[in-house]
Amino acid sequence: MTKLKAVIIDDDLPSIRLLAEELSRRDDIELCATSETLKDGESIIAAHQPDLIFLDMKFPDGSGLAWYEETPLPAHTKVVFHTCYQRYIHDALSLRVFDFLLKPFDPSELDVIINRMHNLDSPLRNPSPPTQTISSYTGAHGGAPKLLSITSVTNSKVIVNPADIVYFRYMSDRKIWECVFYNLKRIILKRQTTAETILGYGPDFVRTHKQFIVNVRYVGIINGNDCILLPPLDNISEIKISKTYRRDLMDRFYDI
Repeated sequence: MTKLKAVIIDDDLPSIRLLAEELSRRDDIELCATSETLKDGESIIAAHQPDLIFLDMKFPDGSGLAWYEETPLPAHTKVVFHTCYQRYIHDALSLRVFDFLLKPFDPSELDVIINRMHNLDSPLRNPSPPTQTISSYTGAHGGAPKLLSITSVTNSKVIVNPADIVYFRYMSDRKIWECVFYNLKRIILKRQTTAETILGYGPDFVRTHKQFIVNVRYVGIINGNDCILLPPLDNISEIKISKTYRRDLMDRFYDI
């Protein structure tokens, strides 16, 4: 496996030490240098031409987010925001960053990011978000979208494009599933609809929680127990992730 070159740009020394220690455990990463300022960070990037930059959000000499937006980087270099500032995630998603590592991080989250780096087919500056942009579902030979028939609680048949479905929510008080679309319209499904029925609607539907099944193509980031959707749906906060379904979700999310 090719060894990846990495640098850390972070004004917090304890954070640098923890991340550097975790990277040192891996045989597929070479930590080339660290910097506590954005200015020095530019120097180490020029010197080492890293594959991966772990970048904090806030520095005494500026904003990591603004720096990323304004600074030309080597064509193959990817940026991972290593930060505790969760509120900036939505802004960074719009800039199409490679990924996030929220402090304090779990080593398994770092593993996923590095594995994604190894699995890239072609390195591009400012790649698509981890799940790429939402695309139409097509039939086996392309052409028109492959449509889906779902049945509402009133027993009406509704023909929909699966790509327009964002997620399904189980309403435990009524013991019934509802379907939520991209335009935020909702359809309550017939009572006989089960989670297994919904998962059979298409390969992009994955269970995140006993109450939620999500279209993985709408997922922007997996943050702890929260599933954050791609803009402009990133203000939806109800979709949760349970331990039971987390691994399958992460596998499907990073396989797109």
